This record gives sequence, structure tokens and C-alpha cells, in this order.
Amino acid sequence: MKRDFTLKIYEDLLDAMIEAGYSFQTFWDYLKAPDEKVVILRHDVDKRPGNALITAEIEHVKGLKASYYFRIVPESLQVDKLQKIKALGHEIGYHYEDMDPAKGDAEKAIVSFEENLAKLRKLAPIETICMHGSPLSKYDNRELWKHYDYRDYGIIGEPYFDLDYAEIFYITDTGRKWNNKDASLRDK
Repeated sequence: MKRDFTLKIYEDLLDAMIEAGYSFQTFWDYLKAPDEKVVILRHDVDKRPGNALITAEIEHVKGLKASYYFRIVPESLQVDKLQKIKALGHEIGYHYEDMDPAKGDAEKAIVSFEENLAKLRKLAPIETICMHGSPLSKYDNRELWKHYDYRDYGIIGEPYFDLDYAEIFYITDTGRKWNNKDASLRDK
């Protein structure tokens, strides 16, 4: 089977959406003033931030802005790459996973969330967050918000809570496959 998860295919997809008349917004921009015919480009930087930078540069050349969500782990958070992506005009967000290391303890998880959010906010203005799926973990990081309200931390949105997936067409690259049907729902 031919592998279609390539930068060339991604560029072709972007070009097709541009030609079809879609506007492109970051998640933050969409929450503030949503366009009608819109594409929200969201990238979860689980690892390989160098690849994220290449993608960000492609989008920048096309005049597009996207949202890049970074984890607080060495394989994701490389400050130089994050700052270059930010300098290209893209939104930076926190790809949180605080319930997992706290083993489901919401009190420990919120302390971790606060500390990690503060670290990221030293690098970029963070106003949106997106849960890291951790499909092999028994803890769902979204469960933190059953105990707390992310808006209390200056966060205006979280895609898993603030988008109606029944009303949008969602394309994922989870598992390096377009719309991978085998992907865990928590990792889409």
C-alpha cells in the first residue's frame, strides 16, 4: 500500500482547501470570531518538534496560521522550535497530560497543570489547551475538568469540549494515517 502521509500530500490538501475558498483560523481566532467556511489547523506536537517546524513553515509560506500544542516533555518541548513556530505567527497551546502522571489524582494533577502552564506561558501566551490522548493509559486527561474549570486559568478553549464534532468535518493524522479508523478516540 502506498503511504500517503507525506508533506507533499499535506501541501496538496492545503492547496485544495485554499482553492475551495476556505479561510484558515487558529483555534483561538475561531473561538473569538468564527468564520463560516473555515479550517482550523491543529497540530499536537507529541514528539519531533523539528517536523512541526517544517509544517509550520509550509503553512506560513501559504499565508496560513495554525495552532500548535506542545507537551511538557523533552521529546516535544524544544524551546528554539517552539519560538520559531510562534515567530511565524502560529498559536501555541498546552498539550496537557496531567491526570496520567498523577495516576488520576485530580488534586495532584491540577498542581502539575498549573506548574506546566506557567512554564509554557514564559515562552508564549497560552489561552487554549488540548488534551494529550495517552491511549495506553487508563487515565483520561480530560477528567481533570470534572473537578476544575480551565477557564479559571485564563484558558478560553479546549477542542474536546469547545467544538461540536457532530457539526464539523474532522480530519486526523493520528498514527501517521489520514482518518485512522483504528486510532483511539482519546488520541484523535
